[in-house]
Amino acid sequence: MGREQTEGITGTPWTESEISAVVDSYFRMLASERVGAAYSKAQNRRQLMTIVHRSEGSIERKLQNISAVLDVLGAQWINGYKPLAHYQDALVAAVERNVGQAPDFLYPANIDTQPLALNDDAVFVAPPSVADFEKTLTPAVRRLVGKFDPAERDARNRQLGKAGEKFVVEFERDRLRRAGRNDLANDVRWVSDLDGDGHGYDVRSFEPDGQERLLEIKTTCGHERTAFWLTRREVDVAAERSDQYRIRRVFHFRNRARMFEIAPPLEHALFMTPTTYSAEPR
Repeated sequence: MGREQTEGITGTPWTESEISAVVDSYFRMLASERVGAAYSKAQNRRQLMTIVHRSEGSIERKLQNISAVLDVLGAQWINGYKPLAHYQDALVAAVERNVGQAPDFLYPANIDTQPLALNDDAVFVAPPSVADFEKTLTPAVRRLVGKFDPAERDARNRQLGKAGEKFVVEFERDRLRRAGRNDLANDVRWVSDLDGDGHGYDVRSFEPDGQERLLEIKTTCGHERTAFWLTRREVDVAAERSDQYRIRRVFHFRNRARMFEIAPPLEHALFMTPTTYSAEPR
């Protein structure tokens, strides 16, 4: 890529050594945040100013660029540095090096202890639009996402899946209680936990008018357009019980969780691509 919006005040592009210094500092801060250790963002920025000789604002935007790369990678980012797109390929490479040096980075521990705001009115949001999102995915980012595959990681991360389901169960009960329907709140059932997998949905909930909702929960630490897997059973149940069935997509789970719903017919709301096949010898 050419110049990007986090160039220095002189207009000169960031060098690889400057980028590496900022990315290394970011990952040290994030490591502290993940274990609950105190650190100072301002102090880290001031220290970086003596190393890369850029303005504090330029450094802060570069740190936001790092958050943007981690976001598309489906990884936790520092809440104080909201993702900002338009970054150099050299930054993507530096992030990849740091991720490769910490094999457990993409599998955060103690997910279910993350404090989540249940009755924040902004938790439930509208489904995302595809507009402009694809423009932020450079070839380097696409390669990085392909290498670390957020959708596959999320599907295999049982702890993340369970934590997301628990979050939705608590959210649904709280939503119904606030609507004055304690009776329905008490009937919300965590089906996959109590009755096992295989039903095609994880949670049975209700609308305040008593209408049943069958919720399949898909959770990611990444952004709202992170891909996810669906099973044949889930697709079939969505078609058979389309009036009641909803996919509840939970995203940014480690960064102030948000969620939205996807209603059948699923093929109208999702780009659905077959990726695996059940096969047996002829």
